[in-house]
Amino acid sequence: MSFRPTRLHFPDDEQRQPWLALLLEIQFICNQGVDHAIRMDGRRLACARGCASCCRSHADIPVYPLELMGISWYLLEKLEEGAGAEVRERVRQQMERHRELGACPFLVDEACAIHPLRPMACRQFNVFTTVCQPGEDAYHSRRGDVLTPNAKQKDAALSEMLRHHGVKGELERHRLVASGEVHRLAQSLREMRWEAIAVRMGAAHVQNELSQEST
Repeated sequence: MSFRPTRLHFPDDEQRQPWLALLLEIQFICNQGVDHAIRMDGRRLACARGCASCCRSHADIPVYPLELMGISWYLLEKLEEGAGAEVRERVRQQMERHRELGACPFLVDEACAIHPLRPMACRQFNVFTTVCQPGEDAYHSRRGDVLTPNAKQKDAALSEMLRHHGVKGELERHRLVASGEVHRLAQSLREMRWEAIAVRMGAAHVQNELSQEST
């Protein structure tokens, strides 16, 4: 059964940080494409909460600069609201030692701690029939069970991503997407310096505690 995508809204934050509104629109476009592809396929997804094999086996998850901004913002300002202080602390500790984990640093209790702001690559990877076995990358072991995202919606999301980089012309954005040049913007999620964000998360936590003690 496919989900019916809705756009996330953070009105105050979107007004304060216009880039966030663009990112949320891109995510919505991406989710619409995934939903359309699932419905067109007709099979039931094997993916569900608690299935996290891909969070371990996929070592090279591409993430774009605008997505990195969104993830950092969510970690610093929203994670505790949605997941609680315990999960936030676990994520912070995992980010400090993420290079030795052998898994995505945001994986907590077999679930994604940053699910609302997860990258496009994670949104688009869906598997039918049966869940992945430990260590399996279904894209290579059984490609026929891996969802092929709706190309039009995928390209539209990437085209909108280029607005963040100042590419305003529609024809130029189309060229950069069609040629694949847009992918040069992406970096590997596992290779990012998440430990730097972990330090900022710790500093923000101390500041919040001091503020509460002074009131």
